Amino acid sequence: MISRILNIALFIVLGLSVLVHGAEPTPWTHLDFADDAVEFQFAIVSDRAANPREGVFKAALKKLEYLRPKFVMSVGDFIHGYGEGFKPLTDEGSVRDKRQEVDPALAELTVPFFRVAGNHDFNSDASAKVWQDLYGPVYYSFQHKGVLFLCLNSQDGGNYKAGIGAEQIAWVKQTLADHADARWVCLFFHQPLWLEDEKRLEQANDQDGAATLTGFDQVEKLLAGRKYTVFAGHHHRYGKWIKPGDNKYFRLATTGGQSALAGPEAGTFDHIMWVTMTKDGPVIANLLLEGILDEDAVQNLPN
Repeated sequence: MISRILNIALFIVLGLSVLVHGAEPTPWTHLDFADDAVEFQFAIVSDRAANPREGVFKAALKKLEYLRPKFVMSVGDFIHGYGEGFKPLTDEGSVRDKRQEVDPALAELTVPFFRVAGNHDFNSDASAKVWQDLYGPVYYSFQHKGVLFLCLNSQDGGNYKAGIGAEQIAWVKQTLADHADARWVCLFFHQPLWLEDEKRLEQANDQDGAATLTGFDQVEKLLAGRKYTVFAGHHHRYGKWIKPGDNKYFRLATTGGQSALAGPEAGTFDHIMWVTMTKDGPVIANLLLEGILDEDAVQNLPN
């Protein structure tokens, strides 16, 4: 009996007491718990705008409450910011009313939510003023566990068109310099500007002219030698690109925005992107909204 007691080792792991009987077999595979101090998980939601489907985005926020990420990121387009003829809304009152379709639900989210401006959110003097009145800066950064998060404004190309202006580029340069020790950089903006630049270069080649790029090419140069991942939206169609240096660029589908909903094969579906930031970089999973059920196994999606 005494010999048996002496052969019992007590391990305390994550607050769990585990009795190991010498070298005897165990019903668990190993005790290498994924509890690295640098790891954390966050979620990303995508476009709600362009004829938003009633109730889908709010249902997604409810599902995020079940998942409890550390925080929630976004890639813009929360409101339908255009009127007849697809012209930007120019009445501040109308823009504020549109924002009230979303903001009360965001206020109920128990984890932090980080806004990013899309072309529906930030496309006129009126919408720009409302954004700045309600939320302050249109581009900003924060750091968490050694990871730098850059939330950019892709509507900064002049007259609220696609692009990143000189002032914002200078800010990116300074922010990267201030966080030279960041182990990873995650960028969030609405329009997939790398695709816009590719289109402009192709058009210029066809016309034997010079291309005017969006400014994102300059941001990419500033990121040279850094480990980073890019997240955007806008096209309502999922896609992934791997750039030189093995940096991944993601274009998210939708979280309630206009969509054919033809499924993952077509890249058109409602989802929440789930990101686990490890010491080796982000691990990505896409959670279909219809597949996230509450404890009663209910979808909680509108009919």
